Amino acid sequence: MDLLYKHPILDRNKDLFGFEFKLRDSGSSPAKVMNFLIEENVIQEIEGKKCVIEFSEEFIESDAYELFPPSKVVIKLGDVKEVNEKLINALKDLKAKGYELLISDFRFDKVSLLPLLPLSDYVSVDWKRCYFEGKDFEDEVDALKYINKKVIVCGVNTEEDFEKARRIGDLFQGNFFPPSVVRNGRNLRFLKTTIIKLYDAIEKKDVNEIVKLIESDVGLTYKILKWVKNLYPGKSKDIQSVSDAVLFLSINNIVNLLLVIAMSELFAGKYEEQIIKRSFFRAVLAQELAKIYIPEYTKEGYMIGLFSLVDELMNEEPASLARELKMSSEIVEALEKRYNEFGLLLSLVELLENHPENERIIKNVARTINTTEDKVKEALKIAKEKVESLTR
Repeated sequence: MDLLYKHPILDRNKDLFGFEFKLRDSGSSPAKVMNFLIEENVIQEIEGKKCVIEFSEEFIESDAYELFPPSKVVIKLGDVKEVNEKLINALKDLKAKGYELLISDFRFDKVSLLPLLPLSDYVSVDWKRCYFEGKDFEDEVDALKYINKKVIVCGVNTEEDFEKARRIGDLFQGNFFPPSVVRNGRNLRFLKTTIIKLYDAIEKKDVNEIVKLIESDVGLTYKILKWVKNLYPGKSKDIQSVSDAVLFLSINNIVNLLLVIAMSELFAGKYEEQIIKRSFFRAVLAQELAKIYIPEYTKEGYMIGLFSLVDELMNEEPASLARELKMSSEIVEALEKRYNEFGLLLSLVELLENHPENERIIKNVARTINTTEDKVKEALKIAKEKVESLTR
C-alpha cells in the first residue's frame, strides 16, 4: 500500500494555509497522487484550506485538473520540459476557469520559466539558497513580491530557519512543520483492455457502452461511485449504480479520470485479472437470477455480485466497502451474508460459480427460485459469454 502524506504550509503567524499532498515514495508520479485523491474524500474534508497538487504538463494540457474544484486547489506545475505555446495556452485556460497556479523552485536565472511568471499566483523558492546567495536571494524574493506573487519558502527545517524566512516570505513549508499520514492508499487495479475499450466508447459518445464497460470492472465501479459520491455528498442515496453516477458526469470528466488511471499504470496482473473476471461473472449471474427471483432488484443483484470478492482484490470486507459507498441496506446485508432474499441470491451465485455443470445443484437452484433448470443454465451461459467478451 502507498502512504499519502499531507505537508502543511503555514503563514508568518504559523496559521495553516493548506497542505501539499505527496506519496511516501518521492519518485511516485503526480498521477498516483491524483489517483489517490480522486478515490478518497481528502480535499472535501479540508474545509477552508488550500490543497496543493502537483500536475504534469500532460495533465494540464488535457484538462485533468477539472477533476478537482478550483475553490479548493492550487495547481503546482511540475518539472517543465519545454515552455511552448501549447502549455502557455493551457495555463491561460486553467486560469480562466478560476484555478490558481504555483511555479515551484523558481529562480530568475531559469530563463525558460520566465514566460510562466505572469500566469502564476504563487512561486516557491528553496531556503537553502539563502545560505549560498545571501542578499541576492532576498532581492529575488522582494522582486517576486513586488509583482504581487505570493512566495512560498520551502526547506524551512528549524525554528531558526523559520524566524529568518518569515522576514521575507509569505508562506512556509519544510520539516519544521512535519507532515502527517492521511491514510493508506488502496492498491486498486484495472483491466487494461477495459480502459482501451472505454476510450473507444467515449470517442463514439456511447453512454450505454461506457456504463457497461465501467460496470464490468469492480475497481472502476468503486472508483466512479466513490468519486461521484464525494463530489455530491447530498446525493449519495440516489447514486446506487454506475448508470446513476454517470448522470452526474460529463464525458470530459470520465476521460480525465481514465487519463489519471492510465498514467498511474494501475493495471491488473494475472491474479487481479482473474478476480476481476470472477467478480464480473458473479455480477452478471446475480443480475440474471434476480430477473427471475426478484425482478425489481436487478441493479442491486448486479452490485452484490460485483462487490462480493473485494476481500480478495482489495483486502477489504465487502460489506464495509458497501457501507463506505452508502449502498442500499439490501446490498450491505447481502454482503454481510445475512439471511434474506439478497443473501440467498449471493449464496446461489457462489454455488453455481463453483459448480456450473452440476445438474443436481442446478436443479436445486431452479427449485429454490421457482424457475426451470433451462433458465438457470441460460443465466450461466449469459454470464460466461459476457466474461469472455470482456478481454476480446
